[in-house]
Amino acid sequence: MILYEACFDHKLDRSSLIVALGGGVVGDMSGFVAATFMRGIPFIQIPTSLLAQVDSSIGGKVAVNHCKGKNMIGSFYQPIAVFIDTETLSTLPAIELVTGLVEVIKYGVIKDAELFEYIEKSLYDILQLDQKALLKIIATSCQIKADIVAEDEKEKHVRAILNYGHTIGHAIEALTHYKKYRHGEAVAIGMLYAARIAVEMGLTGNTVFERQLSLVKRLGLPLSTGLKPKDIIQTLYLDKKAMSGKLRFVLPTGIGEVIISDQVTEEILSRVLTSNFV
Repeated sequence: MILYEACFDHKLDRSSLIVALGGGVVGDMSGFVAATFMRGIPFIQIPTSLLAQVDSSIGGKVAVNHCKGKNMIGSFYQPIAVFIDTETLSTLPAIELVTGLVEVIKYGVIKDAELFEYIEKSLYDILQLDQKALLKIIATSCQIKADIVAEDEKEKHVRAILNYGHTIGHAIEALTHYKKYRHGEAVAIGMLYAARIAVEMGLTGNTVFERQLSLVKRLGLPLSTGLKPKDIIQTLYLDKKAMSGKLRFVLPTGIGEVIISDQVTEEILSRVLTSNFV
């Protein structure tokens, strides 16, 4: 409500402009206010974190969290422009780069095997903020997301593949009240679980899981949560991607290829959620 009060105090009208300068939370909140104040005023995204630059600033999803679910209150509202300056990444703690890189890995898994391989081979350069490496992964990620969103802006079909790792990741965030894990940390764990589910269902070979696990380990990200499988499963049913009481998962069939499945049973989930990745 404070942001709306600011809109009134500054006498914004439908020709006014909101500028979102910051990370994903800033972009989401600014975009949600822009989408709903006077039923919509223009806004610009200037993302300053890697996660925001490759993911949340692109595609027009603007939302806020609720204690019962991640991004359950929101809208589809496109910014009129997105400006990315990779120099901002040098101002942030290293963990922000690491957790943002999870979303780049996601793009490799769902759509671009060459990008995934590039991350494997160039991880050191990326973490050292080599500009050539950063431009490569950011430009490629943005193009992948832009192409998917252009085909399916409102997530009626193919855009759902962008949720790889997010189904369980969002449950982890909700159960820990958005305080214990950064978004990228929760998604990394969610990706590992999704890959393990795919292996369990015979959709892919173990190499697909192992290559993702190797990158997550190299990044020093957490591999477990200590949460009870039954609590995670219960929370999954509150996810906005569940349809008609059935859970939907994005599952890899290879590096660069995924499917959307509603055939993941609670038995498989329970077995996979007790897995030890260490």
